[in-house]
Amino acid sequence: MKGKNAPVRKAASAAAPRNKPVARAARRVERSPRRRGDTTRLAILNAAERCFGEAGFDGVSLRTITEVAGVDLALANYHFGTKDNLLREVIARRARIVHDERVRALEAARHEAGAKSPSVEAIVTAFLEPLLRRLMGGDRGWRYYGSLASQLDVLPQFVGLTSEVLDPTALHFINALRLALPKARPRSIYWGYMFLIGAMVQVMSATGRIERLSRGLCRSDDIEGALRQLVPFISSGLRALQSNPDNRDAVRKAAVSC
Repeated sequence: MKGKNAPVRKAASAAAPRNKPVARAARRVERSPRRRGDTTRLAILNAAERCFGEAGFDGVSLRTITEVAGVDLALANYHFGTKDNLLREVIARRARIVHDERVRALEAARHEAGAKSPSVEAIVTAFLEPLLRRLMGGDRGWRYYGSLASQLDVLPQFVGLTSEVLDPTALHFINALRLALPKARPRSIYWGYMFLIGAMVQVMSATGRIERLSRGLCRSDDIEGALRQLVPFISSGLRALQSNPDNRDAVRKAAVSC
């Protein structure tokens, strides 16, 4: 009986390995569409970031973006739905990176300050450095992002579109400034944050105007140099809000004298 059954067992054992390549092939088939989808999605995001950064949101169509990405227009509709949603995703993927880096920098400043609140300079530096140093790194994607973000921050129609992505960072740092400047009125802190954004956007936009005004003494692409000037400038302005929390009388007098 043993002799008769032996060939059966050998045949069964010999047949078993043939199923393994089939199973591996099936897994490859299951995974490959997902990988292709991820690759397509990334290509569209990269192309949109470039197109938006170079021509602005209104300057390009979804069709133009898909042509740059080398994919069908239907795939952009499938992955993102609308051009507005595509813009939101373009902003969100790098905004998350910047947010995390800013929060880590602020936590490091808090740790160094100990029981006290971090200085205004430390808070402003924690906010500005992560993004501006990314722009200094030479990565084109970050330059496109910087150009796009500088446009969105000054165009009212995009505030609601990107607020869910950008507002958590803003509120995090506004709260830090309120703790660092306890004598400043809340409305002054909010305005101060907007002035901070405005100055940062001016650096990011790199229009070349400062070259003309300074006759070459300053350069728009000198972000390191701009950062050294920007931190004390913004910090002094924010601190002045605390030393003079309500300057309505000064403004009224200035208006009368004019």
